[in-house]
Amino acid sequence: MKLSFISGKSPFQYGDRLQPGRDWAFLLSICVLLFVASFAWNAWLFLRVTNGEAIGNAQPPQQINPASVDSVNALFQKRADTETQYKNGHFVDPSL
Repeated sequence: MKLSFISGKSPFQYGDRLQPGRDWAFLLSICVLLFVASFAWNAWLFLRVTNGEAIGNAQPPQQINPASVDSVNALFQKRADTETQYKNGHFVDPSL
């Protein structure tokens, strides 16, 4: 495709002969290159995460207070006991 209103050598000038094979090969090679780069990046990131490293500038987690964990476990145990009482029918209805 030649643009007649532009004289001389132009970046918009395509040429006298169309070559779709060359164009498709160029596009496909760019796509393959981007796919390989994406695969390599994701593989590197996956290996880094599976080794326990942080992504970016994340700070390592702080130590958890064992007393707070124990209180949460006790709360869930109490709820489990109440659920068992409901299922077994040994729950006393306070409204009676």
